[in-house]
Amino acid sequence: MYLGQLSREGIEKAVIDAVVDETTISLSEALKLPHARYEPVTAVLGDSIQIYSAPDLNGSVPDDDQFAVLTTRTIDPDQQSTYYIDPTGSAAVWYRYTYFNPLTLDETPLDAFDAFRGDDFAHYASLSEIRNEAGFKHATNLADSDIDQQRRAAESEINASLSGAYTVPFSPVPGIVRTLTIQLAAALLLANAYGDTSSSRQKLKDARAAIDSYKLGATILTDDAGTALSNAESISGFPGAPDREAPRYFRMSDKF
Repeated sequence: MYLGQLSREGIEKAVIDAVVDETTISLSEALKLPHARYEPVTAVLGDSIQIYSAPDLNGSVPDDDQFAVLTTRTIDPDQQSTYYIDPTGSAAVWYRYTYFNPLTLDETPLDAFDAFRGDDFAHYASLSEIRNEAGFKHATNLADSDIDQQRRAAESEINASLSGAYTVPFSPVPGIVRTLTIQLAAALLLANAYGDTSSSRQKLKDARAAIDSYKLGATILTDDAGTALSNAESISGFPGAPDREAPRYFRMSDKF
């Protein structure tokens, strides 16, 4: 069990040794931190999660017997969520997870939680970064799945906006793309949570204006080493000095 507010400083894991009676339990070892009366107590099956993977066959969730253990992760009670990045993951892989007790080998059923499919490119920002930007750091009732929905929307919008001038999806992800994703996803999250307010409207406007600046070439997108990023089809201006006799990339009479 965990004593204290989940994902907050001061939370502590305790292992139950025995249930003495209806109101008394004994622990396998003494607590190390002080705890106030009526602090939250969260009972769990174990302190780990097991992540399973299965190959995609037809776009549908594979049968349970197709899933195999990919890795075991220890839950970090100081964090809102426990993350794992599959280095070989892609849209060709499905995932499930269970709660697991490595001491007793007890485990929740494999189908207790929904399966989800992998992605073909790494996400541009973490859920915690977007949560913090939107001011929802301590909103424990806001599910990660809701934040992930807005992250995906932000990534799709950024890829669509910048695909004409840059090769998308970005890999590796430049720092400025991560920042743009955080800002846009947080604005979308706030708009989804509170509706069309002047604050959320302004945040969306500011985020999209920044994206347009890179889309239109007013600002040059660079990688973390400062090297300009662009694809071979982008147009930057005259091939030579601005001269009436210099060849043009296109003329007013051209149609596309």
